[in-house]
Amino acid sequence: MYEINMPIKIPKQMYVIFVNFIMLCLGGFVTIYVAENINAPGYERLYLLPLTYTFCFLILFSRMLFQRFKVFIVVFTVIGFARFVMLPYFIVFNDYYGGRSPEPPLASSMETAIYLMVYELVMVTIVIGILDYFQNKKYKARDTQQPFDETKSYFGYKVFIIIGFAAAIVIPGVISSISFFIPKPDLVDVMEDSNVLHMLGGYMFILAKQLIFIMVTWWTYKKYVATNQMLYVWIAIIALFTNIGIFIGTNRSDIVLVAIVSLVTFKLLFPKYFKMVVFFVGAMIVGIIIVMSTVRNIASISGGTSGVTDFTDNMQVYFGGPYNVAMALETKLVFPEARHMSVLFFDIFRPMIGVNIFVKNLPFDYSNLFFNQRYFYSDHTTQILPMIGQGNLFFGYLLSPIFSVLVVCLAYFIQSKIDRTRSIEMFYFLTLVCTRMGMLMGQNTMNIINDLSYNLALFLIIYYVNKKIVFKKRLGDVRYE
Repeated sequence: MYEINMPIKIPKQMYVIFVNFIMLCLGGFVTIYVAENINAPGYERLYLLPLTYTFCFLILFSRMLFQRFKVFIVVFTVIGFARFVMLPYFIVFNDYYGGRSPEPPLASSMETAIYLMVYELVMVTIVIGILDYFQNKKYKARDTQQPFDETKSYFGYKVFIIIGFAAAIVIPGVISSISFFIPKPDLVDVMEDSNVLHMLGGYMFILAKQLIFIMVTWWTYKKYVATNQMLYVWIAIIALFTNIGIFIGTNRSDIVLVAIVSLVTFKLLFPKYFKMVVFFVGAMIVGIIIVMSTVRNIASISGGTSGVTDFTDNMQVYFGGPYNVAMALETKLVFPEARHMSVLFFDIFRPMIGVNIFVKNLPFDYSNLFFNQRYFYSDHTTQILPMIGQGNLFFGYLLSPIFSVLVVCLAYFIQSKIDRTRSIEMFYFLTLVCTRMGMLMGQNTMNIINDLSYNLALFLIIYYVNKKIVFKKRLGDVRYE
């Protein structure tokens, strides 16, 4: 008799217990360490950040991570861990309680900022729990054997791809702003500082590049299913790396976003080879970001003497740490005009691709400009106004998490569309937007709106035009449905 060794399947509940144990140890350690070693006025309650996140993780997020894959929750949990656990630890460990402003925030502002961050996390956690409960009731698992339906026609996409590449060649400056794996120098904020035609050409090229990735990946998937030949897997991998490695400008979050969504799409079609690919993609992303940081020539807060200090400072900036939230609170005091509804109007419509053409010359300022004026007392605009600070600016302490809550609601609405769509291209671009929303605590509404209009609005136009056009090979004509 032969014994059949069946693989042992570990229940998901065991993973939840294990991750909860790790989080309890890490969160407990950081909470105690921060509470015992704080050495700056205004930071006395800093330990509340890791403590609150640990409770939220144990109560809700750990279970959600292993229920079913939702890119918003994964990204939100990772960013939350960095913001609420890692950052407080490094602030205290490195004794770095400052920032880049020549005039630091008051101790009272720091204390209020910490309370607001806790308030924001609690409110967002409650909303996520409620929305997730109702969404899970309606959820139907995707068919892993046939995850998507065949697109009836690619004619509209092919025409747009030709137009997108032609625009990159014809419009001055677009082709020179495109990087291939290695970021080009002197391209910092190239899309933000360009004219409308240049920006449109760049957006069209990036959209065309991503459509090529989707079409090639879907084609290789069908060929692999039919033939089981590894050649098609390698073609899909090459398409994956190319999609990530071709970019415009030096915005690091854009590179990470495309990498995450490309990997999610690849995993859905080629789950067997995902682990092999993800390591090399991660290494490539780290390499690109390191080179990109050098190209951007970001000033070292420590003058190059302490990598830990520079790392802490970067976390403070990109994850909306307490220093930046405190700065946002003082923006309201230093510039009372920043609370005006015209500023909110500009915050909504100025970053909206297309609409911004009509409003950008209006005599208004946007909130991030006031925030940076408080930060540097100059025209520098390098710092990101945290979303909780933006909410407080317009609606006060009580309603300060309103923007964060609205973004969560929108993310869950988009997630419901992701769950139901049978279109691979719709899945890709909706996931791209949902990934950006997972970074909400280090962003503001301007980042989210810009991303929605850039990554989703333009694609939806092309998507619906493509659906209406059917190319008949046999007759050699084009008709509209």
